[in-house]
Amino acid sequence: MELERDRAESVAAAAFEAHGITPEDAAYTARVLVSADARGTHSHGLIRLPRFVRGIEHGNVDPEGEIAVVRERGATATLDGGSRLGPVVATEAMAEACARAAEYGVGAVGVHGTNHLGMLGYYTETARRDGYVALGMTNTEPAMPPHGGSEPVLGTNPIAIGLPTAPPFNLDMSTSSISRGAVLRAKEQGETLPEGVALTSDGEPTTDPEAALAGVIRPFGGAKGSGLAVAVEVLAGGLVGASMGREVTGTYHTEDPCTKGDLFVAVDPTSLGGERAVDRIEAFLSTLTDVDTAAGIDEVRLPGQRSASRADTSTVQVDDDVWDEVHSLADG
Repeated sequence: MELERDRAESVAAAAFEAHGITPEDAAYTARVLVSADARGTHSHGLIRLPRFVRGIEHGNVDPEGEIAVVRERGATATLDGGSRLGPVVATEAMAEACARAAEYGVGAVGVHGTNHLGMLGYYTETARRDGYVALGMTNTEPAMPPHGGSEPVLGTNPIAIGLPTAPPFNLDMSTSSISRGAVLRAKEQGETLPEGVALTSDGEPTTDPEAALAGVIRPFGGAKGSGLAVAVEVLAGGLVGASMGREVTGTYHTEDPCTKGDLFVAVDPTSLGGERAVDRIEAFLSTLTDVDTAAGIDEVRLPGQRSASRADTSTVQVDDDVWDEVHSLADG
């Protein structure tokens, strides 16, 4: 169904408030989720709200938790999120990275003690609009095997990169061949998965999302996606004092404590490339979008360009059953 965006955010915020979240954190988290739906990334939109609520009900979210710097040195810092809602903590972390980039040219902020943050590209989009090159990554509970394996050890471990350019560049991708959120949405919508993205618990290829959730999601590009997923486990997990691999819990099964980590990096582009750094990048990007298109393709788009065009819409599409559940949670 199509909803006024303000109404979708208001009801979502009410659902969080009904479960003990402060009005400010509720409104902000609702905005992050609805923004994902507005951009067409429904796997990280309001469909996620019931899982957030489940985490709250199981005591894995602290509405009054303190976000604190527990370690810092120059351009770097580590935050303990105090078990506050993930979008609130992620926003604080990216803002901290940008503040350090303004002072040092680069800022890197690790996070532990937080929860699922929603759409990772939301935070790099915010930073790139403020003029920074932005990088974000987060590890998740196991869903993928390492290349050549059959057991889930790695998370789907997304990476996002934003550039302060026009047109916008904001890459947001999981290291898996399909995000777990997309598999979840396919299950709830009674849809099948593309061929080749998942295996059953017996190691057989499947297009059944329920069997995929009980089995494994495959890395994208074989060894390449697997290698990136391992890198994210180390950089967003072990490096910042969070868990890695099988020890990561609570990002999908939110009834469990969340032990994952995040890493956010911001760079002032002038600190590396001078005052005309962004101009040079924009000139290069224009050579990509100006090429002749392949058969059946209308235009060449940069990563995130299509979703950015939808970001400020006044209405949002939400699945009927998702909206009914969100409304029910708001009513208590």
